[in-house]
Amino acid sequence: MTLKKIIKISVSIVFYNSTEIDIKRVFQNIRQLNNISNFSFDFFLIDNASTKKIKLDNLQTSNVHVKYLQRNDGFGAGHNSVLKDLDSDYHIIMNPDVSLNDTDGLIKAINYMNSHSDVVLLSPLVRNENDNQIQYLNRMEPTVFDLLIRFLGPNFFSKRQSKFVKKLGGYDHIQLEENATGSFMLTKTIELKKINGFDTRFFMYFEDTDLTKRMAEEGKVIFFPYFTIVHGWKRDNHTLKGLRPMILSMIKYFNKWGWKLY
Repeated sequence: MTLKKIIKISVSIVFYNSTEIDIKRVFQNIRQLNNISNFSFDFFLIDNASTKKIKLDNLQTSNVHVKYLQRNDGFGAGHNSVLKDLDSDYHIIMNPDVSLNDTDGLIKAINYMNSHSDVVLLSPLVRNENDNQIQYLNRMEPTVFDLLIRFLGPNFFSKRQSKFVKKLGGYDHIQLEENATGSFMLTKTIELKKINGFDTRFFMYFEDTDLTKRMAEEGKVIFFPYFTIVHGWKRDNHTLKGLRPMILSMIKYFNKWGWKLY
């Protein structure tokens, strides 16, 4: 009799000045995932040199590993700090403000990737925390024009903005994903390691768009609507505080991949 192979899944979560609510949410997520019997999980909790002291040590167990970084080199660098420690079939990149209540959907997503060897990255359906509305994060590859009108607000070229986030037909079936959200990414670990994880030149913003394109060079990146996460979305990029680092990252992105104006 052949024993069924246990699928090994690693999860990395980067914290920066996170709230107690986020930490409790992460603890709940860990507990829920550990209850899935046919998968083996390892969790990597990374404090990205928070200026406000946060305590993660009480979450540490045999499969929960806590790491405190001495310097904040950005979101991608935080996740990359554990890349060499991963010994898994699949790796999840996740934000601390994500709730994983749909464990049945996660099982479907992992089984889908397991039976489709050409899929290297899977992006879930994302809903709001407060009203359960869809967050339109199944986006097209960005152009300068698309990003500019999003800066200006939702009423500028609204049809074009709807097209950019695929409001029509972008959330009801499995399809190729051009611009996956970094709030939750289910990746094939071997392929993530092959490209050395995130490009750390992006401190914040566009690191997920860049990773999507680089993973797409290794295989298929898909949007999978049969698995849902809940995300407490913070739109700092629509404030003056968030505007400058986003513009700097946008310039780096287009310098790297080519300037697509429209």
